[in-house]
Amino acid sequence: MSKKRVRESIQRPVRVGPQPKRWPKFLSELDGEPAEVPSKPKALLKYIFRANWKILVLSISLAALHFVAMAMLPWAIGHLLDSGIETGLHTGILPWVFVTIGIIAVAAIGSFNEPVAIGLWLHGTWEPVRWLLRKVSRRRTDVSQKMASGDIVASVTTDGDKLGAIAAFVPDAVGSAIAFVVVAVLMLNVSVPLGLFVLIGMPLLLFGISRIIKPLQEKIAIQREEQGNLTSLASDAVVGLRVLRGVGGEDVYNEKYIEQSTVVQEAGIRAAKYRALLNAIQTAGPAFFTAIVVGGGLYLTFNGSMSPGQLFSFYGYTVFLSMPIGAISQTIQMGTRAWVGAKKIGRVIAAEPLVNDDGVVPDHAPRDWARTALTDAQSGVRIEPGKITALVAGSPLETSGIGARLARVDDANTTLADDVDLRAYPIREVRKHIVLSGSVAELFTGSLRSGLLGPDAPEVAPRSIYEQVKDIQQPGGEGRALFEKEVVEGISAEDQRLIDSLAASDAADVLTSVEGGLDGQIAERGRSLSGGQRQRVALARVLTQDPDIAVLIEPTSAVDSHTESRIANHLARVRRGKTTVIVTASPLVLDRCDEIVLVEGGREAARGSHSELLDNPDYYNVVHRGVGEESK
Repeated sequence: MSKKRVRESIQRPVRVGPQPKRWPKFLSELDGEPAEVPSKPKALLKYIFRANWKILVLSISLAALHFVAMAMLPWAIGHLLDSGIETGLHTGILPWVFVTIGIIAVAAIGSFNEPVAIGLWLHGTWEPVRWLLRKVSRRRTDVSQKMASGDIVASVTTDGDKLGAIAAFVPDAVGSAIAFVVVAVLMLNVSVPLGLFVLIGMPLLLFGISRIIKPLQEKIAIQREEQGNLTSLASDAVVGLRVLRGVGGEDVYNEKYIEQSTVVQEAGIRAAKYRALLNAIQTAGPAFFTAIVVGGGLYLTFNGSMSPGQLFSFYGYTVFLSMPIGAISQTIQMGTRAWVGAKKIGRVIAAEPLVNDDGVVPDHAPRDWARTALTDAQSGVRIEPGKITALVAGSPLETSGIGARLARVDDANTTLADDVDLRAYPIREVRKHIVLSGSVAELFTGSLRSGLLGPDAPEVAPRSIYEQVKDIQQPGGEGRALFEKEVVEGISAEDQRLIDSLAASDAADVLTSVEGGLDGQIAERGRSLSGGQRQRVALARVLTQDPDIAVLIEPTSAVDSHTESRIANHLARVRRGKTTVIVTASPLVLDRCDEIVLVEGGREAARGSHSELLDNPDYYNVVHRGVGEESK
């Protein structure tokens, strides 16, 4: 595209078509808290129809009106042909002219089912997806242990749409069935043999279609599973792209992606065979019946048993029957996909939170969390209050597991606050006083300020779709704010606290690298920042909250040694006298810790300061392993 055309496209405003001042309720977006939906596939589909029964009844009524009117149109035109129109235009044909026009008008009214069906589709999609998102976004569940991340994403982006589709197609199927009965009566009144041929043959055709549905459903389920694996592979690459390039793993990843793409392609080809057969039957079946009916009708007309108008009507009935057959078979296909999608969505909805308040002891004595010792029951590691304690192990999985258990991420594990089970306290209280920063720096879309404030960030209204679409047309617009700008004048006391936290995590450079400073926008997952910047901002978020107990897992793994040394010094200063757990094997960080726990085989093996433990060969080998490898 030329520079002139690019400039013109940028300057051209977003054009929004005419729209009503107030949208009908069935076309309006759902708001408020989402309703709880069942997780069983059958119950989930029933819920969609039950929750939208008013729209469903309206859509069925309009669809039946449309299909029945279309079925009656050949009947009216046939009578018009037999009313003496071959002798010219005269008053005798007027009644059937008006009947034909009236039927066309009724069919046109029935066509208003289109926006109603769209509303039904949208509501059928939104209802389960809103609840699914609420389940996923609230507390961590066990779904990630059962399903790949790509499957979870596909449940939201793809499977919900399939549930809406089946809700929208059912009215057409019901209207088609009603029209089928009307056509059956009309055909039998003209010719019983031909009528029976069509009325018996068409259901047999549907039976043949239904026999193909089961293997098609199995093939689609396999393809859906493999597509989810491919999506997981792609999302993993997006998250770890810099690391992948850093270790030169692009070729290995490309090979795996091509391999999985081939698997998806082959699964699609296997499913396509049944789809092609189904489409062939849908197309050839009605054509076959049309040929038989027209041939038989011509013979009966030649013998005088059928009038020309009746022949036309019979031909019109047969041609029309391809519409309900197509609508019903398409609904069956949509039902197959919806069933597969409902099972996937149901698995996510059925996921149980890893933590809950079932074990809370009411009216327990208030706890001074700043003076509380934590003990991991599995490893026996005890974290003394008011100290910066580091956990070191030959396998980082051991110490990171201990850190996660101390923060109560899964109620399957036992952690003691002094001598009291941590599950005896409400999860909200635990999260307020014990803050975990994982090994992966998780940042979210929004301003740098809201990212640092974390759970304390104020609610901000989303910007209008019009403004967001307008941004997309501008250079760099895809990275602009999704939410209204927080109104902040000057540097408030809160802003100064955020700036101090960034300085303590050696992330002051983020303020200048992000356009707009604290009001600057962070892209999804922090993609607009480098890996080191993401990690330091995540650390600053913990320091901003200033919790009684902080658990930091590998907080300096993505920074260079000079930055790491500065962060270690800042942590020792800002967290002095506060309970802090750091999972690391970096000598620069360990040297600034009050106490270090060496873990071997999942149990505490030694405890002391960095200088004291250097005499322990196991500790020395773990801490200086990276240094030794670099010197070779």
